[in-house]
Amino acid sequence: MDCINYLKNEQPIAYQTFLNSFKNNRVFHAYLLSGEIGTPLLDIAKFIAKSLLCLSPNPFACDKCNNCKRVDDETYGDLIIIDGKKNNIYKEDIQKIETEFSKTSLERKGIKVYIINLVENMMPDSVNALLKFLEEPSESTYAILTTENEFRVLPTILSRTQIIHLNLIDKATLIQFSAQDGVKKEDAELLCNFYNDAASIKTEAIDPDFLSSKEMVTNIFSKIDNANDLRFYIENDVCSKLNSKPAIRFFFDMLIFFFKESYVYSIEKKSIFESYIPTFNKIIKRYKDLDIKVIKLMDLRNELNFNINNDLLIMHVLNSIFE
Repeated sequence: MDCINYLKNEQPIAYQTFLNSFKNNRVFHAYLLSGEIGTPLLDIAKFIAKSLLCLSPNPFACDKCNNCKRVDDETYGDLIIIDGKKNNIYKEDIQKIETEFSKTSLERKGIKVYIINLVENMMPDSVNALLKFLEEPSESTYAILTTENEFRVLPTILSRTQIIHLNLIDKATLIQFSAQDGVKKEDAELLCNFYNDAASIKTEAIDPDFLSSKEMVTNIFSKIDNANDLRFYIENDVCSKLNSKPAIRFFFDMLIFFFKESYVYSIEKKSIFESYIPTFNKIIKRYKDLDIKVIKLMDLRNELNFNINNDLLIMHVLNSIFE
């Protein structure tokens, strides 16, 4: 992803904030990048880290030096990335940062950076450990946190970070750009709800995980008029393929998209997601209380933050949503 142009063209306030900080050598010790689902938070976090660690910043990362390349490869010794999108964040993860950063720098640059992606997925004991670390930052140590839901981040964390809000690109514009870039219209319409830059959409449109999830969800809605066929498909196909929490989260996000947009379409009678209007109509005809189902799905998705049986959770979705 071309982060510098993305920030300059799509996030001018964030761009100017970081530009001034780097130019004046007044970088804050902890940032919180806040944006809705689809905003390339982790990419931007890594770019800011890279700009701090670059051998020849001007004032942002040069993207050419050895340090920049090692940040991209996640092999830089004084950079730790904890991704809450892949797994819940535990106290041990924060303790790992404390332990490693209490030692002498491994790199000549002497700057240490840690990134915590989606801090809302931290377990309670890990939040307490992070607060202590944020209150007493080590010299030349910088934190870059991200969140897709600022309201789920504790005020004590918000007060210890400089919050940078990233805005979503208009979805209609994004669909148009992605289609011009060779992405199928139906894929662009779906992916623009999860990725907010055309380059990422083009990459994800050919990703096997996306194609598999898309097939599963569209198959589910093709079977909603037959409860037995639907149950059989979910038990024998969906449950066997969704074997990781990121895959299940993406599956839930797609379900939320269809129910939410069906609800919106039932009111407004129009949608920018033209490829899926037939599916919206089918959902509207089959189900009532679509807004309540969206809330239920969001609550069930949050249960992934706890150690529960994935198959049981998926079946619970079937029983509570597709009844």
